[in-house]
Amino acid sequence: MNTRPHKQNGFSLVEMMVSLTVMLIIIVAIFSIIVAEQATHLTEGRKLDMNQGARVIEQMLSEGFRSAGSVLSLANTPVLLGSTTLPFNGIYPLNNSNYPDGVILASGDPQALTRLTNTFTAADTTIDIQTVNLPDSSDVAWHEDDFGMVMRTNGYYVFRVTTTPSLNDIQLAIRGTSAYYSGLLSTANYIDASPSGLGTYLPDSPVVRLDYFNIFLTRTETDGSRTLTLSVDCEDQPDVLAIPSDTRAMPILPNIEDIQIEYVAKLVPPAVLPDVWAGSDAAFPGSGVNFYNQFFTKNIASARIYVLLRTEEERNKSAGSGITYAKPAMGDRAAATLPVGRYHYTYMQYQVFIRNYNL
Repeated sequence: MNTRPHKQNGFSLVEMMVSLTVMLIIIVAIFSIIVAEQATHLTEGRKLDMNQGARVIEQMLSEGFRSAGSVLSLANTPVLLGSTTLPFNGIYPLNNSNYPDGVILASGDPQALTRLTNTFTAADTTIDIQTVNLPDSSDVAWHEDDFGMVMRTNGYYVFRVTTTPSLNDIQLAIRGTSAYYSGLLSTANYIDASPSGLGTYLPDSPVVRLDYFNIFLTRTETDGSRTLTLSVDCEDQPDVLAIPSDTRAMPILPNIEDIQIEYVAKLVPPAVLPDVWAGSDAAFPGSGVNFYNQFFTKNIASARIYVLLRTEEERNKSAGSGITYAKPAMGDRAAATLPVGRYHYTYMQYQVFIRNYNL
């Protein structure tokens, strides 16, 4: 009987090794594509975050600087205040050497500019004024929750209206605690050295309803990052940046590495005001020009805003990469290098021309 050997079907060891190698190459290629796509997605997301941050700065700070002053510039004149020493012009710098700057920006309503008729003292719950009406007396110019400011030559006090008055009233009902007063800020990194607004305001002191009132400050978070915050009502908090107490600093933009502001005055030639404030008036070097009088006399032509944004931490990268970012000079801050490691930086600069209304 003839027997034929059965043909063995299957893969040889060599064929198996070749197949596994090809499969491994394909898997590695697919994994590399996924990692690259993920990195691209994260990078583009961080770029988008930075672009949005740039828009926030431009819309909130640039527009705020551009609109600051308005009727406050008129109210802060010798004609209205009876003095050449003026306290507030819509822009109040909160500059810091070795720390990000801050600023108070405000503008007034031309339809609601009036005066005190009786002495006003901080903590009063009413304020006597000449009129609550619009100039044509068709309606009231003040409403519930409006902010208003009463001014004197050495201070100012921001109040909040609690009840909408009736037409032809000559008194406003206000909250017993201020929204802000000159000298309120006493945080670790910001100095507000103007005379305290907690005092007496005499008859004929200007009173104006505020269309716009914001305080921009930078807060250091527990992880060491910095956040640009906005306060519209400090409610007598001695430190509006305190954490975790009843803070009035609303976060509006995270990952601020640095923000510096300097001011250009209408001098011949134009002069850059020193971006330094140590609690007293500073002068232009060698010029004898007083620093804050330039604000009070509406001599500020423009503001330069320098912003350095930082991305969120990339935890898959080494902190000690050895790569550095060349940070340019920003206001009074000298140029420097910053370690990149797990972060990326974006630098922006704006120059905003400021409206200064003259009487």
